[in-house]
Amino acid sequence: MTKVLIGSRAMSYWFGGSFDRKPHDTDYFSTEKIDGADTFWHPSLDSYHWLHDGIATPTELYTIKVSHAFWFHGDRKWWKHMHDVKFLQNKGYGYLVPELYDILYPIWEGLHGRKKAFLNSTPEEFFNPNVDRVYDHDSIHRSIAYYDRPLFESILKDSESVMVDQAKFWNLDYDDRLKLVREEVYATALERILIPSDYVASPRGAYNYAMRKTITSFSKGWFPKFIVLNWNELDRPDVDYMRIHQENKDRLIRL
Repeated sequence: MTKVLIGSRAMSYWFGGSFDRKPHDTDYFSTEKIDGADTFWHPSLDSYHWLHDGIATPTELYTIKVSHAFWFHGDRKWWKHMHDVKFLQNKGYGYLVPELYDILYPIWEGLHGRKKAFLNSTPEEFFNPNVDRVYDHDSIHRSIAYYDRPLFESILKDSESVMVDQAKFWNLDYDDRLKLVREEVYATALERILIPSDYVASPRGAYNYAMRKTITSFSKGWFPKFIVLNWNELDRPDVDYMRIHQENKDRLIRL
Protein backbone atom coordinates (compact mmCIF):
# COMPACT_ATOMS: atom_id res chain seq x y z
CA MET A 1 0.00 0.00 0.00
CA THR A 2 1.23 3.48 -0.88
CA LYS A 3 -0.03 6.23 1.42
CA VAL A 4 1.26 9.80 1.22
CA LEU A 5 -0.20 12.63 3.30
CA ILE A 6 -0.83 15.78 1.25
CA GLY A 7 -2.90 18.95 1.63
CA SER A 8 -3.22 21.25 4.62
CA ARG A 9 -2.31 18.62 7.23
CA ALA A 10 0.97 17.97 5.45
CA MET A 11 1.53 21.74 5.32
CA SER A 12 0.89 21.96 9.07
CA TYR A 13 3.26 19.05 9.70
CA TRP A 14 6.15 20.93 8.05
CA PHE A 15 5.36 24.48 9.10
CA GLY A 16 3.39 24.19 12.35
CA GLY A 17 1.90 27.45 13.60
CA SER A 18 3.44 29.51 10.81
CA PHE A 19 1.01 27.89 8.37
CA ASP A 20 -1.95 30.23 8.67
CA ARG A 21 -4.84 27.95 7.73
CA LYS A 22 -6.32 25.41 10.11
CA PRO A 23 -6.74 21.98 8.48
CA HIS A 24 -10.35 20.86 8.24
CA ASP A 25 -9.86 17.57 6.44
CA THR A 26 -7.22 14.94 5.74
CA ASP A 27 -6.00 14.18 2.23
CA TYR A 28 -3.87 11.34 0.94
CA PHE A 29 -2.53 10.03 -2.29
CA SER A 30 -3.28 6.43 -1.44
CA THR A 31 -3.75 3.14 -3.27
CA GLU A 32 -6.43 2.20 -0.73
CA LYS A 33 -9.30 4.02 0.95
CA ILE A 34 -8.56 5.40 4.43
CA ASP A 35 -11.32 5.89 6.98
CA GLY A 36 -12.00 9.53 7.72
CA ALA A 37 -9.79 10.80 4.90
CA ASP A 38 -10.13 11.87 1.28
CA THR A 39 -7.99 9.66 -0.93
CA PHE A 40 -6.90 9.80 -4.55
CA TRP A 41 -4.72 7.55 -6.66
CA HIS A 42 -3.82 7.19 -10.30
CA PRO A 43 -1.68 4.42 -11.80
CA SER A 44 0.74 7.00 -13.21
CA LEU A 45 1.77 7.85 -9.64
CA ASP A 46 3.29 4.36 -9.30
CA SER A 47 6.39 5.57 -11.14
CA TYR A 48 7.13 8.42 -8.72
CA HIS A 49 9.38 7.91 -5.69
CA TRP A 50 8.32 10.20 -2.85
CA LEU A 51 11.12 12.10 -1.15
CA HIS A 52 9.90 11.42 2.40
CA ASP A 53 8.23 8.29 3.71
CA GLY A 54 4.49 8.80 4.15
CA ILE A 55 4.26 12.57 3.73
CA ALA A 56 4.79 14.91 0.80
CA THR A 57 7.72 17.30 1.28
CA PRO A 58 7.27 21.09 0.90
CA THR A 59 8.57 21.03 -2.69
CA GLU A 60 6.24 18.13 -3.52
CA LEU A 61 3.33 19.98 -1.93
CA TYR A 62 4.26 23.04 -3.98
CA THR A 63 4.32 20.96 -7.16
CA ILE A 64 0.90 19.50 -6.36
CA LYS A 65 -0.55 22.97 -5.70
CA VAL A 66 0.89 24.40 -8.91
CA SER A 67 -0.44 21.47 -10.94
CA HIS A 68 -3.97 22.18 -9.67
CA ALA A 69 -3.91 25.88 -10.50
CA PHE A 70 -4.90 25.66 -14.16
CA TRP A 71 -8.44 24.34 -13.61
CA PHE A 72 -11.19 26.21 -11.79
CA HIS A 73 -13.54 24.34 -9.46
CA GLY A 74 -14.93 27.19 -7.39
CA ASP A 75 -13.43 30.25 -5.75
CA ARG A 76 -12.75 28.69 -2.36
CA LYS A 77 -10.76 25.76 -3.67
CA TRP A 78 -8.85 27.72 -6.31
CA TRP A 79 -7.83 30.57 -4.03
CA LYS A 80 -6.83 28.07 -1.34
CA HIS A 81 -4.38 26.49 -3.78
CA MET A 82 -3.04 29.91 -4.75
CA HIS A 83 -2.70 30.96 -1.10
CA ASP A 84 -0.55 27.89 -0.49
CA VAL A 85 1.50 28.50 -3.64
CA LYS A 86 2.38 31.97 -2.34
CA PHE A 87 3.03 30.69 1.18
CA LEU A 88 5.50 28.09 -0.08
CA GLN A 89 7.20 30.56 -2.42
CA ASN A 90 7.67 32.99 0.45
CA LYS A 91 9.06 30.20 2.63
CA GLY A 92 11.68 29.41 0.01
CA TYR A 93 10.09 26.22 -1.34
CA GLY A 94 8.95 27.55 -4.72
CA TYR A 95 10.72 24.77 -6.59
CA LEU A 96 8.79 22.59 -9.00
CA VAL A 97 9.67 18.89 -8.90
CA PRO A 98 9.63 18.20 -12.67
CA GLU A 99 9.19 14.42 -12.39
CA LEU A 100 6.07 14.85 -10.23
CA TYR A 101 4.66 17.77 -12.21
CA ASP A 102 4.98 15.82 -15.47
CA ILE A 103 2.93 13.02 -13.90
CA LEU A 104 0.27 15.20 -12.29
CA TYR A 105 -0.55 17.59 -15.12
CA PRO A 106 -1.74 14.84 -17.52
CA ILE A 107 -3.73 13.26 -14.68
CA TRP A 108 -5.67 16.48 -14.05
CA GLU A 109 -5.98 17.05 -17.78
CA GLY A 110 -7.62 13.65 -18.11
CA LEU A 111 -9.97 14.34 -15.20
CA HIS A 112 -10.87 17.97 -15.93
CA GLY A 113 -10.36 18.30 -19.68
CA ARG A 114 -7.69 19.65 -21.95
CA LYS A 115 -7.04 23.35 -21.59
CA LYS A 116 -8.22 25.55 -24.44
CA ALA A 117 -6.84 28.88 -25.55
CA PHE A 118 -7.97 30.78 -28.60
CA LEU A 119 -4.50 31.16 -30.05
CA ASN A 120 -5.60 31.18 -33.69
CA SER A 121 -8.59 33.49 -33.30
CA THR A 122 -9.16 37.02 -34.48
CA PRO A 123 -8.39 39.65 -31.85
CA GLU A 124 -12.11 40.12 -31.20
CA GLU A 125 -12.66 36.39 -30.63
CA PHE A 126 -9.50 35.97 -28.58
CA PHE A 127 -9.87 38.88 -26.21
CA ASN A 128 -13.59 39.50 -26.08
CA PRO A 129 -15.87 36.45 -26.43
CA ASN A 130 -19.34 37.31 -25.10
CA VAL A 131 -18.22 40.77 -23.96
CA ASP A 132 -20.14 43.96 -24.73
CA ARG A 133 -17.19 46.12 -25.64
CA VAL A 134 -17.20 49.88 -25.18
CA TYR A 135 -13.65 50.51 -26.37
CA ASP A 136 -11.31 48.86 -28.82
CA HIS A 137 -9.37 46.25 -26.85
CA ASP A 138 -5.94 47.34 -28.00
CA SER A 139 -6.72 50.93 -27.05
CA ILE A 140 -7.45 49.75 -23.48
CA HIS A 141 -4.02 48.13 -23.52
CA ARG A 142 -2.48 51.41 -24.60
CA SER A 143 -4.20 53.22 -21.74
CA ILE A 144 -2.38 51.13 -19.11
CA ALA A 145 0.90 50.38 -20.93
CA TYR A 146 4.08 50.82 -18.90
CA TYR A 147 5.96 52.07 -21.97
CA ASP A 148 5.08 53.85 -25.20
CA ARG A 149 3.35 50.73 -26.50
CA PRO A 150 1.89 47.61 -24.87
CA LEU A 151 4.45 44.91 -24.16
CA PHE A 152 2.41 42.18 -25.85
CA GLU A 153 3.13 43.83 -29.19
CA SER A 154 6.83 43.10 -28.69
CA ILE A 155 6.27 39.32 -28.47
CA LEU A 156 3.85 38.81 -31.36
CA LYS A 157 4.87 36.40 -34.05
CA ASP A 158 5.85 38.15 -37.26
CA SER A 159 2.77 39.29 -39.23
CA GLU A 160 0.39 38.09 -36.48
CA SER A 161 -2.03 40.17 -34.42
CA VAL A 162 -2.70 37.65 -31.63
CA MET A 163 -0.34 34.67 -31.76
CA VAL A 164 2.74 35.19 -29.63
CA ASP A 165 6.31 33.98 -29.98
CA GLN A 166 7.37 32.25 -26.78
CA ALA A 167 11.06 32.88 -27.49
CA LYS A 168 10.40 36.62 -27.64
CA PHE A 169 8.72 36.46 -24.24
CA TRP A 170 11.71 34.75 -22.65
CA ASN A 171 14.03 37.27 -24.28
CA LEU A 172 12.40 40.04 -22.25
CA ASP A 173 14.05 40.82 -18.94
CA TYR A 174 12.29 39.44 -15.88
CA ASP A 175 10.64 42.71 -14.83
CA ASP A 176 9.19 43.20 -18.30
CA ARG A 177 7.77 39.67 -18.29
CA LEU A 178 5.94 40.57 -15.09
CA LYS A 179 4.78 43.87 -16.59
CA LEU A 180 3.50 42.11 -19.70
CA VAL A 181 1.39 39.78 -17.54
CA ARG A 182 0.05 42.73 -15.56
CA GLU A 183 -0.86 44.64 -18.71
CA GLU A 184 -2.89 41.65 -19.92
CA VAL A 185 -4.63 41.33 -16.56
CA TYR A 186 -5.28 45.07 -16.18
CA ALA A 187 -6.82 45.21 -19.66
CA THR A 188 -9.07 42.25 -18.91
CA ALA A 189 -10.10 43.67 -15.53
CA LEU A 190 -10.98 46.99 -17.13
CA GLU A 191 -12.82 45.58 -20.12
CA ARG A 192 -14.83 42.93 -18.31
CA ILE A 193 -15.48 44.45 -14.89
CA LEU A 194 -14.54 48.08 -14.35
CA ILE A 195 -15.70 49.74 -17.58
CA PRO A 196 -19.08 47.90 -17.63
CA SER A 197 -19.60 48.95 -13.98
CA ASP A 198 -18.84 52.59 -14.86
CA TYR A 199 -15.76 52.26 -12.62
CA VAL A 200 -17.64 51.57 -9.39
CA ALA A 201 -16.48 47.93 -9.05
CA SER A 202 -13.45 47.13 -6.92
CA PRO A 203 -10.18 47.39 -8.89
CA ARG A 204 -8.63 44.71 -6.65
CA GLY A 205 -11.62 42.42 -7.11
CA ALA A 206 -11.51 42.99 -10.86
CA TYR A 207 -7.78 42.20 -10.85
CA ASN A 208 -8.37 38.96 -8.93
CA TYR A 209 -11.10 37.93 -11.38
CA ALA A 210 -8.98 38.75 -14.42
CA MET A 211 -5.93 36.96 -13.03
CA ARG A 212 -7.90 33.83 -12.26
CA LYS A 213 -9.51 33.83 -15.71
CA THR A 214 -6.13 34.38 -17.38
CA ILE A 215 -4.67 31.35 -15.60
CA THR A 216 -7.64 29.00 -15.94
CA SER A 217 -9.48 30.04 -19.11
CA PHE A 218 -7.70 32.50 -21.37
CA SER A 219 -4.32 30.83 -21.78
CA LYS A 220 -2.56 27.50 -21.49
CA GLY A 221 0.92 26.05 -21.35
CA TRP A 222 3.94 28.19 -20.57
CA PHE A 223 2.14 31.53 -20.06
CA PRO A 224 -0.17 30.64 -17.14
CA LYS A 225 2.61 28.46 -15.73
CA PHE A 226 4.88 31.52 -15.62
CA ILE A 227 2.17 33.44 -13.76
CA VAL A 228 1.69 30.72 -11.15
CA LEU A 229 5.43 30.21 -10.64
CA ASN A 230 5.71 33.95 -9.97
CA TRP A 231 2.52 34.28 -7.97
CA ASN A 232 4.16 35.96 -4.99
CA GLU A 233 5.03 38.82 -7.38
CA LEU A 234 1.81 38.87 -9.41
CA ASP A 235 -0.96 38.18 -6.89
CA ARG A 236 -1.76 41.91 -6.49
CA PRO A 237 -1.63 45.07 -8.63
CA ASP A 238 1.60 47.03 -8.52
CA VAL A 239 0.06 50.35 -9.59
CA ASP A 240 -3.29 52.14 -9.40
CA TYR A 241 -4.16 50.85 -12.86
CA MET A 242 -7.69 52.26 -12.94
CA ARG A 243 -6.38 55.77 -12.24
CA ILE A 244 -3.70 55.39 -14.93
CA HIS A 245 -6.31 54.17 -17.40
CA GLN A 246 -8.60 57.11 -16.63
CA GLU A 247 -5.73 59.58 -16.97
CA ASN A 248 -5.00 58.15 -20.43
CA LYS A 249 -8.53 58.23 -21.78
CA ASP A 250 -7.28 60.11 -24.81
CA ARG A 251 -5.76 56.79 -25.95
CA LEU A 252 -9.13 55.01 -25.95
CA ILE A 253 -11.03 54.31 -29.15
CA ARG A 254 -14.79 54.08 -28.58
CA LEU A 255 -16.61 51.48 -30.64
